[in-house]
Order: sequence, then structure tokens, then C-alpha cells
Amino acid sequence: MGALPLNDFVSKTDRKALAAALNTLLASPTFASWREGATLDVGEWLTPTDGRTPAVIVSVAHLEDEERALVLGVLFEEVLAWVRSLPGSQRLRALVVFDEVYGFLPPHPQNPPTKRPLVALMKQARAFGVGVIVATQNPMDLDYRALSNAGVWCVGRLQTDADRARVMDGLAASIGSDRTETLALARTVQRLAPRWLVIRDVHVPNGIALLQPRWAMSLLRGPITRSELRRARLEHARVIGRGESATNSVVKVPASVLTRYSKGVACA
Repeated sequence: MGALPLNDFVSKTDRKALAAALNTLLASPTFASWREGATLDVGEWLTPTDGRTPAVIVSVAHLEDEERALVLGVLFEEVLAWVRSLPGSQRLRALVVFDEVYGFLPPHPQNPPTKRPLVALMKQARAFGVGVIVATQNPMDLDYRALSNAGVWCVGRLQTDADRARVMDGLAASIGSDRTETLALARTVQRLAPRWLVIRDVHVPNGIALLQPRWAMSLLRGPITRSELRRARLEHARVIGRGESATNSVVKVPASVLTRYSKGVACA
């Protein structure tokens, strides 16, 4: 190992213990699922098909908190490596959307595995034509570098004074030093009605606006269990086995597991 004999670097006893641990890991039924599925190749995932970039959904809802941080940390490192391999572009070629970023992009001094690649993506990815959207229910969950590198903010109702103060620090920079306008904006943020958003766009002069998204009523499937996900995969495999087109097939889910959602918004 470099200039050291192997036994000086790691003893024979430690090597045996490492081999036993690796053998236990490979034989573990819980680890078996990690050896299945699509290859972690972001470039292959996002290769356009028939001129259209596919939508790739990665769900970690079934994992423990530490496992989620580990998996997403590896995923975002791969995304960052793929982004840096691209040529520069002024056109959007891919969009990374992270819903509910709580705990994965926290302020200093917390430093989970997801923080470094996410901050790097928000700082650098735009030069390669890759956008990043993060969503959270609490702006105190976000590192200040993420907030400062976000070109567009969509701010909804905030319940606490600390949240409003955090947001106003950033919004005030968009309207200059006019104290009257700052106070008026602070009152607007405090009194936002449901389904109203304050939009800040750094690309637009004096880029503060109010937006009420259109109402979008839809029937959505709620969170699914692992057994339901397994059934959906088996049904999908049967469809593929019959030779039907995957893009035209529909995986049927029993009506008993459908959940009606009465709210949802869509922004243009």
C-alpha cells in the first residue's frame, strides 16, 4: 500500500474482519435490493427520447433518515459530476426538482452529505443549462448560500416572525433602500391569503410581484406502500412482457387504494 508493506498498513486480523463484514453485507436480504434497479448513470437517465427529455423520479420515502441522506448525497454528487461534463449553454437542458428539502440543505454548522453538491449545483449548474428548484415549508431550513443563489423566489404564507424576517432580508435587496416600500412589502408578506405568492425575480428590474396561481383540481395517488409499489412493478413487467409500448401502457391500481386530494396549484 504505497511505501508500506500490507501487514503494516492493515493487519491480517483486520483484513479477515473486513472480509467477514463484506460477506455479511453481500449475503444480507436487506442489501439485496441495492444491487437491483437502474444503473446510477445520470447522463443515460436524461438522454432525450424522440426529442423529449424523460422525467426521472427518485423516491426515498421508504428509507430511514440516515439512508436518505446517504442515497441522495451520492445521487447529487453524480448529478454534479454529470453537469460538469456538459458544455456551457444558455438554454435549459435539464431541471433538478427537490421537494421538501428540510434537513438536506440546512444552515451552518450542519453539513449532511447532500449539502455540498446541492449548493454547488445552485451556484454553478445554470452555466451548463441545468436549473435547480427546491421547495420547503420553512425558509429557516435553507442555507443562506442557497437563498442567495436562487434567481426566483416564490413565497407563500409564513407562520412565524423568524421566517418572515429571513425572507424579508432577501426581498428587501430587490427594492433598494426605500424604507416605506420595505415596510409595505413586509405587511404584504404577513397578510398573504391562501394561494397567493410573492414572487421575486432577480432577472426583472424591481422584480417583486404578486401571483395567484390558477386552481387545479386533480385526483392524485397518495403515498404508496412498498407492497403496492411491488404490485405496480409486476404489472408493468407484465405489460412489457406482452410487447406493449411502455409509453402507452397504464399501470392499474385498485380503486381501494386511491386517495382523493381536494387541493393543488399549478404555476405557469
